[in-house]
Amino acid sequence: MDTSIAHLIVQMVSPAVMVSACGLMLLTLGNRYGRVADRVRAFGAEYRGFKKLGAAATPADAERMAVLEVHMPDVFRRGLLLRNAVMFFYIAIFMFASCSITIPLMIVWLPLVFFCIGMGSVMAGTVFALRETLLSYRLIQLDLPGPPEGV
Repeated sequence: MDTSIAHLIVQMVSPAVMVSACGLMLLTLGNRYGRVADRVRAFGAEYRGFKKLGAAATPADAERMAVLEVHMPDVFRRGLLLRNAVMFFYIAIFMFASCSITIPLMIVWLPLVFFCIGMGSVMAGTVFALRETLLSYRLIQLDLPGPPEGV
């Protein structure tokens, strides 16, 4: 095999490392997104059940409804942040694949543009994932009955 062809193949495979990294992040983010979506559905069903009780609701039911009213917007926001993170990681994969495909065209700047956009998408996805993690911690704190011990 001609060394220039081998070199070209190595260059084309290089973005695959980033595709693999994005795939690992998507695996984690997809699982988290599914859990948040399930939680939103469960909270919604629980809230609707309390609403149906109407005047028959007990003080404990009213207290739980108040907790749900505090939690639901933040859990929904977590889902939005995760959706955005997932979207940016998929964009990154698309850009890295585009980078790999355009390397043989010998247009020097084109693969670089795709790679840089892919890395920017990774950064944006990571920021959304970080924000979701911080928000999830806030929700954990809201679940505590009193101040956390040992912190």
